[in-house]
Amino acid sequence: MTGYDDAERVRKLERDLAALSRINREQSAEIRVLRGRIGQLRASRWRRLGQRLGLAMTMDWERPR
Repeated sequence: MTGYDDAERVRKLERDLAALSRINREQSAEIRVLRGRIGQLRASRWRRLGQRLGLAMTMDWERPR
């Protein structure tokens, strides 16, 4: 019965790996979208102008490192 248990364990691990790979791909795509939106926000002329005039807050992630 050990061979059967091992085979079942391998199938379960393969299913888990496939699920984790799918989740990773989805999250990577979402991260790319969010990074693009953050880049657009940073580049916004109006936001920059508002920050210079003291009308818009500068968030921690916008400050140069």
